[in-house]
Amino acid sequence: MWILSNLIGTSEVGNLLRTVSPTVKALLGKTGVSPIFPFSPRSPFQPLIPRTPGSPWGPKGPASPLGPGFPMGPMGPGRPIGPEGPVLPFSPSGPLGPTPPLSPFCPWGPVSPLRPFSPMGPTSPFGPCFPGGPREP
Repeated sequence: MWILSNLIGTSEVGNLLRTVSPTVKALLGKTGVSPIFPFSPRSPFQPLIPRTPGSPWGPKGPASPLGPGFPMGPMGPGRPIGPEGPVLPFSPSGPLGPTPPLSPFCPWGPVSPLRPFSPMGPTSPFGPCFPGGPREP
C-alpha cells in the first residue's frame, strides 16, 4: 500500500479500495460475503441439503428402506454394518496345525526360521520341505 499511496495520494487510496465493479458487487451480494469461503451463508459452493423431512435421499445418497444401519448398494439393501469382519475359510493355525508366521506351509513339520524351505526336527535338517526340491550336500 505504501507504493500505491505514494503514486496516487493518500486520499485516493481509500476511494480506490471502495471502488468495486458491478460484477464483484453481484458476486459479493448485499452482505459482502465472499463466494470463495464454502461455509458462508450465501456461498454458491454450499452442498444441497434435502429440504423435505420425509425425503428418501440422505446426505450420501438414497437411504435404505430397512433403516440407517443397513447400507444401500446397487443390488438393494445389504447386511448391517457390524464390528465383525469377513470370516476366513481357514483358521489362523492352518488346515493341519500351527505353522510359524510368515513362512510357507510345510506338511511334514515345523519350518526352520533360518531356512524356510527346510523342516527342522526328526525329519531331516538338510532335506527339502517340498517334494522335488533341490537337495543340499
